Amino acid sequence: MTTMDLDNPDTVDVTLMMVGDSISHGSTGDFTWRYRFWKHLRTQGIEVDFLGPKKTLDTVATGQMGDEDFEYADPEFDRDHACQWGLTYANAQKEIGDLVSSYRPDYLLVLLGINDIVWNDVKPDEFEANLRAFIDHTRAARPDSNMIIGTVLDTNRAHDEVDFSRRVFQCNEVIRNVCAELSTEESPIAVADSCREFFAPDHTWDGVHPNGRGELRIAAAFADMLALRFGLGQPYARPLPHVEDINAEFKRNAKAEMHFEAPMGGLYRATPN
Repeated sequence: MTTMDLDNPDTVDVTLMMVGDSISHGSTGDFTWRYRFWKHLRTQGIEVDFLGPKKTLDTVATGQMGDEDFEYADPEFDRDHACQWGLTYANAQKEIGDLVSSYRPDYLLVLLGINDIVWNDVKPDEFEANLRAFIDHTRAARPDSNMIIGTVLDTNRAHDEVDFSRRVFQCNEVIRNVCAELSTEESPIAVADSCREFFAPDHTWDGVHPNGRGELRIAAAFADMLALRFGLGQPYARPLPHVEDINAEFKRNAKAEMHFEAPMGGLYRATPN
């Protein structure tokens, strides 16, 4: 019996690399939005190869740095990615050139920004400088890069603090404006409005990180833009389907507050309710 290697498919229509923070990296027991996105493309008959140096989730129940695991809710998908808990645009812009040079993805899917705002306390002008640097370094490595960049998601904190909510709104406007300005025919940049259908009280398990319903909404935002802007696959049908949620047992032992020094230099914390 031959077993298909989903991380290294024999036949490939398109290659993609996902760059993100904990929202995309995921933790023990998650499906991840990467999984939802991969499943959607496969239902469209698209043979996709995800690229990146990692395959793992993070283990949130311990305070150890880098103690990652493979405890996906469903591991039967292409798990390669370039995501890391705590990652910021400030750090990612220093690394993205090497990643793009090494993996040469057809499409780069990016979901970053919340850690810049939360942990680095960046203002919109600094956020813009880091985003522009990220795009510049991507294109220096591959001038014809196709990029889809997501907007910063809703969090419980944004519902509690008006100033924080305003900062997120301003940074999302930066993403939309910069991507529109810098998009070219050779290297198009599209914005996946990942925050539009994402409501933290309903779509996260801790006020920040997506539950199954949240994963689906992120995946749908990127799949919609891949289809509508780049003509690859079909948008997600609305209303979005019911999906199996995360097994709460995987999150129950997570500490109330955990601090880590992330490998790429950023500080991150899990704060489950």
